Amino acid sequence: MQLISGLCTDAGTVKKINQDSLCIKSANFRDTSFTMGVICDGLGGLSDGETASSYIVNGLSVWFENTLPGLLKGKISMLDIRHQLDSELHRLNHNLNRYCELTGKNPATTMTALLFISSAGKVITAHIGDTRIYRIYEDKTIITTEDHSVLAEEIRKGNITKEEALYDSRQNQLTKCMGAGLENISFDYKILPEEDACTYLICSDGFRKTILEEEISSALKPSALTDNTSSEQILRNLTDLCMQRGETDNISSLILKIKRKD
Repeated sequence: MQLISGLCTDAGTVKKINQDSLCIKSANFRDTSFTMGVICDGLGGLSDGETASSYIVNGLSVWFENTLPGLLKGKISMLDIRHQLDSELHRLNHNLNRYCELTGKNPATTMTALLFISSAGKVITAHIGDTRIYRIYEDKTIITTEDHSVLAEEIRKGNITKEEALYDSRQNQLTKCMGAGLENISFDYKILPEEDACTYLICSDGFRKTILEEEISSALKPSALTDNTSSEQILRNLTDLCMQRGETDNISSLILKIKRKD
């Protein structure tokens, strides 16, 4: 299995601190390749958003390196791996809330992740908040996650249109996140087939608010991504475009494109 990947993050034009955290991890175990991409967008309206986002990304990285290989050695199902990932996310959320209690601070973050397991030919997605996963093909783009936000709920209920939401004052109000003292949370999961002719994009809301979906799709379609260096430069160019158009939030994105060797 060949992997083309890239990531880019920027504090943006206004904020002094980048509260986003992200990573791409890839490893091999026996005849299995496994890859994980994660973006966490720390909540800027609460204290220590960068602490929350980095803690979750680092925790998932440790889980990927130390726990996942043992699960794969046991040849458990993708559903069981999803259950183990869910347990780890709840453990990390509990620890983050414990930090809130001890410090009096209120860190919180979104979390969106992709996990590829080559031997299964499957992808697990895990999601909470308004960071998104896109699946980009040559001729179409599919938003794979649902935003956990007040405006997204209003759109789904038919109370406002997507166009009206662009000018609504409730832009950054989430209905779900990790941390902030919230224990009884739930994550969205999907188990999808791994696809060759597909670019998987994870991005924070700062990446997608000022550029069109058509521009993202054109720049990141599978045929446009030929190697890691040029793919990362494309993300840099899109990030610069966001800032040129006045985006004031932190901006983060990563892409993964899987190609099975002949």
